[in-house]
Amino acid sequence: MTHCAVLAITLAMLSLAAAPVNAQSETPPAPRTSWRKLVPGIELGLFPAPGGQGQMQIVRVDARSHPLRLCSSSAGQPMLTVEEWAAKQKLCLVINAGMYDKDGSTHCGYLKNHALIGPAVFRSDYSSICVFTPLAKEAAPFRLLDTDDASIEKNILSHYAVAVQNLRLIKHPGENRWKQQPKFWSEAALGEDKDGNALFIFCRTPSTMHDFNEHLLKLPINLVSAQHLDGGPPASFYLNCGGVVIRSMGSFESGFNETNGSQKFWLLPHVIGVKAP
Repeated sequence: MTHCAVLAITLAMLSLAAAPVNAQSETPPAPRTSWRKLVPGIELGLFPAPGGQGQMQIVRVDARSHPLRLCSSSAGQPMLTVEEWAAKQKLCLVINAGMYDKDGSTHCGYLKNHALIGPAVFRSDYSSICVFTPLAKEAAPFRLLDTDDASIEKNILSHYAVAVQNLRLIKHPGENRWKQQPKFWSEAALGEDKDGNALFIFCRTPSTMHDFNEHLLKLPINLVSAQHLDGGPPASFYLNCGGVVIRSMGSFESGFNETNGSQKFWLLPHVIGVKAP
């Protein structure tokens, strides 16, 4: 990881079968494995974290009715936390758009938001690209693609106004691409399921990415592909939808922030969000 991050998380946890819990709840409900509809087209799932300690949040978004948006400080906006991005841009769901360089603003992979705002060419080691905001009527509203498909740069990117390249976690149609390693961290990730829905994924509980991927593939979420957005303290997730508020930020990362005590959002130059209904 370049500017390396692990996630700290202040949770407004809720039971999927009950009313929302206050954001500062010290005793989150037991993990559930079903979806709770927040509004039509946006659902929340609370699932056990890898290793069974704690829980992770996954929000399933039908991008046909709730298009994804990329917000960027490169477009004249100041860096903001995910909660501040949500308030400023009227978003109900916000997560990192990916890791950024040592200058605190430059996205590490190819990044296009109508105009190019990142590197002009694909990074060979960043094997996943998310595209949305279609320019062609026949294009799907959201796709998570593998960049080792030679046709993507020529035939796909021209159909979308937004493209976000990041490290690949899971290759379509469900292949774990990370070998086991000693390092572990909290994780913010973006996934796609077999029906083409976008999955906003956050887990404060640290794990290796191999184990994280294996865990995701075993969950009842029909995951087919996923990309790494960030880990450690910068990794962030904010939800305010259907009466549910969740504020989640990462904390632990091997060799960078080896503590579970981080409790505040970092300022981010680029985020992916969903407009409030």
